[in-house]
Formats: sequence, C-alpha cells, structure tokens
Amino acid sequence: MKKIVSIFCLFAIFSPINLFAFDWKNHDLSHLVVVTNRDASELTIVDMTKDEVIGKQKIALNSQAHMTAFSPDGKKLAIAATANNLVSVMDLNTNETKDINVGSGPEHMDISKDNRWLYVGNIEGGTVSAIDLNQNQEVARLKGFLEPHGATIMASGNKVYIPNRGAQLVGVVDGSLSTSDIMVGSLAGLASFDRDQAGASKHRERSIPTNGVANVTLTLDEKYAYVATGDANSVTVLDTATDKIIRTIPVGLDPWRAYASPNGKHMIVPNNGDQTVSIIDAQSHTLLATLPAGADMTGVNFGNDKGYVISRGSSQVFIYDFSALKKTGQLDMGEGARLETASTSPAGTKVYVASSSDNSLYVIDVESDRVKRIKDVGNFPWGVSIYKGQNYCH
Repeated sequence: MKKIVSIFCLFAIFSPINLFAFDWKNHDLSHLVVVTNRDASELTIVDMTKDEVIGKQKIALNSQAHMTAFSPDGKKLAIAATANNLVSVMDLNTNETKDINVGSGPEHMDISKDNRWLYVGNIEGGTVSAIDLNQNQEVARLKGFLEPHGATIMASGNKVYIPNRGAQLVGVVDGSLSTSDIMVGSLAGLASFDRDQAGASKHRERSIPTNGVANVTLTLDEKYAYVATGDANSVTVLDTATDKIIRTIPVGLDPWRAYASPNGKHMIVPNNGDQTVSIIDAQSHTLLATLPAGADMTGVNFGNDKGYVISRGSSQVFIYDFSALKKTGQLDMGEGARLETASTSPAGTKVYVASSSDNSLYVIDVESDRVKRIKDVGNFPWGVSIYKGQNYCH
C-alpha cells in the first residue's frame, strides 16, 4: 500500500497536468482560456498559444458551476457554484478560495471596474447578492426579482441593471442598494407587479410571461442600455442618465439579447423564434437589417471585423459582415457537437467555443476561419472565460 501511495504522489507531482490546483501566478492570464465544466468539480485551463490543455483547477464539489469571471485587475476569479448556492472567490496569487453563501441558484454575475463589487443573480430564489470582494462576503441580498438573470454594472459603479427573465422588467440598483424597476416591452398585465410579492415561485403562480429579459447590454460609451424582450419581440433602448425609454425597436421573434460590436457601431440581436439576426445601428437606434441565422442561438462573438453567431440547435457558427449587412459563411462543427457559449481572445484573433456533448473546445482562427478541436476539456463544458477577452454566458 505504501508503494502504491508513493507512486501516486510522484505522478501528481510530475504529471504535466496537475489535477488539484493550477499555478495561476506563474502564467500570463491573457494567454489562458478557462473552461467551466458544468458536470465536473473542476475548471480546465487551456494555453491559447498552443491550444492545449495545461491544467485543472478544483472547485466546490458537485457545484454544477455556471460561469466564471475575472476581476478587472486579474487578481481574483469568481465561480458561480449554482447547485451549492455559493460564489467561490479564488485569490490567483495564493490559490486560496473563499466560498460565499448566496441565494438559490446563482448563475450570472458581473464585477465592478474598481474590483470591489460582485453582483450575482440567484435565479431560483428571486434574489440578487451584492458581494464585497475586499471582504469576500455578501453584504446584501436584494429580494423581489423574477428570475434575475445576472447583472450589468456601470463603469461608475453607482448603478447596476438586473434583467428579469421571468418578466418584462429591468431592476435598477443604486449605490445605496435601493431598487426600482423599469417596465419594458408592451404586454398588458405587468402594471400590477408588486416587488414585495415577487419571486420565482410566485411568478409561476401568477402566470406572468416567462420569456422576459435575459440581459442588459450597454453601448461602449455607456450612454444607452439595450434590452431585448422575448415576449414583446422588441428591443428597448434606455438612456442610462435618466433611465427613460427613448426607443422601442421591433425585431424578430423571441429575441435573446443584444451584443455590442467592438467598434461601437452595431448591436446584434439573435432572434430564436424565427432563426434570424437583427442588426441595429447603435448611434441612431434604428434597425438596419434582419438576416437569416440558425436554431437556438446562444451568443455572438466578434473578430477581424466579422461576427460569429453560435447556433446550438444546428451545431453551426454563422459568419457575418455586419458593415456590409450580409452573411458570408458558416462553420459546421459536426453531429457530435452541441455548442454552448464562447469567448474571443483579447487580440480578437481566435474564438473559443465550448461544446457540451463531446467534452470539447472548438477554436476558430478568425483570419482563416479554420477550426481546431481540443478534446477532453472536461465533463459538459458549459462556458468559456478569458481575461480581458469577450466573455458572456447563456
């Protein structure tokens, strides 16, 4: 028995992939891709200079992690441990982790530009947790949301927008943690919404529409917020200085959310109800075109003046020239793939797409549109994060 243990210990020390903890401080974060594996208690780390797996990071047991997020200074990594009702915050210098208890079903989150605050939507419990990252503790649990689907923190840090997946409402949290609501879309019956009575279970009892707001997307200058509303088949544009609605733009059926192009010119909205993509001028807030796309679109990535729209339903990535307002091609990942979400490298040269069904990561070279498959990146890869990359989640 002693001999077996000794051999195992030597394997753990000298194996090129450490199965217990990754040595973050001795790697350039901007060269790393972090894969969140939903059905494994670990993250997988890929070196994007080689496109090879170089390590694993153990996380909370049976966490069914939904996503990870780097702090803007690169000193911390937050993990939404959905099944455990935790947000785990890892110090990347010491590899120490603090598990913070939050509400039920934490999924999507955002970290403030000053590295101080993390807001996470607890989608099952109808609450939003405000976490002080200086203290690594929850300082407030805000109630009364309808399936809060994440958070968008303005650069100033004095305002947070909360999308309600279970209603046509956007929550607004100010610096004093006071909360108000903005009604978007046009369906009747929401005027009677009572924040004190809200919550995921209450929402289902009252049969309020269940295809509401998935995300609040800011323009690059943060003057406006774009809110796609699935039930209303429209995009609402908010003036962030006043939180007044300045325009409602009809788009396709069941729009998912808006994605801002890196040049600030366009907002791209996948419409899953009719398998189209809407292109909106982000300056004039007008619809420029609606182009054919695919089924069950989960995200939009950008690189080299091109857009890549991920279709989970068809296992394809559609390529667009948004300036020319046309589709230019598509990439077929194969029958075994089930595409989830992706991240674009900081230089905009590669797009990394997680595929849950074949435990793979597909790498798109933006220059050539050639695809490389990285196998065995973990059990049910769900999300991808790159420090200073283009990150998002379902």
